[in-house]
Amino acid sequence: MAIKDDHENARRLLMVEKNEAKRFAKKLHHDLPNSLSVLNFDLKKAIHQIEGNQIKLGIESLENLSLKVQEISSQLQRVGLHLSPPTLDDLGILATISWLCREFRNTCPGIQIAIQVDIQEHDIPDFLKYVIYKVLQEALENVAKHSRASLVHLFLSKSDSTIELTVQDNGDGFDIKKEALGESRPGLGLDSMKAHTEITGGSFAMDSAIGKGTIIHSSWPIQTALR
Repeated sequence: MAIKDDHENARRLLMVEKNEAKRFAKKLHHDLPNSLSVLNFDLKKAIHQIEGNQIKLGIESLENLSLKVQEISSQLQRVGLHLSPPTLDDLGILATISWLCREFRNTCPGIQIAIQVDIQEHDIPDFLKYVIYKVLQEALENVAKHSRASLVHLFLSKSDSTIELTVQDNGDGFDIKKEALGESRPGLGLDSMKAHTEITGGSFAMDSAIGKGTIIHSSWPIQTALR
């Protein structure tokens, strides 16, 4: 039974990763060329303005062009960071969590985030660091997009028996029964979080109710985490 469950988890995780790859491939293959076409049009417009001695208009067009280039650069950076941030390999998961939370604060200034980390970098095996990042990233994206929360609590800790990650918000919450039936809000990424947790030997749980916020919890037995 355990082997069958592992195979099922692996299949689910592969499907999740495949769907995510498709989504970002679409961004790169569709959105990026469209954005570059707009830039090319704006650049030609600025050139014509300057050649026509409309210097002021040409400068304004170039300034707008510069802003668009910066936005495209930010979009590409977000795509790359969604897949795997360079800080994860260079500085570790704890530094990456700090960075991710700073980005969250910048993106969602109306939502406070309280962080409690009671674990050392060396206590987290390398294979688990990416998984923790993916679960946390998905959970925070859900808060930003769906919760209308004003406060998020993030806990990462180690006990004698487990490594635990919890993300709790005080937002709208939702009906878990409807979510299980596929009737709730789409795009919550719950299957991604669950698959990433379970394929690495952990347990995933979610608790939510309308008007009472949402709790996402992933945990891994120490003996599994140290394998």
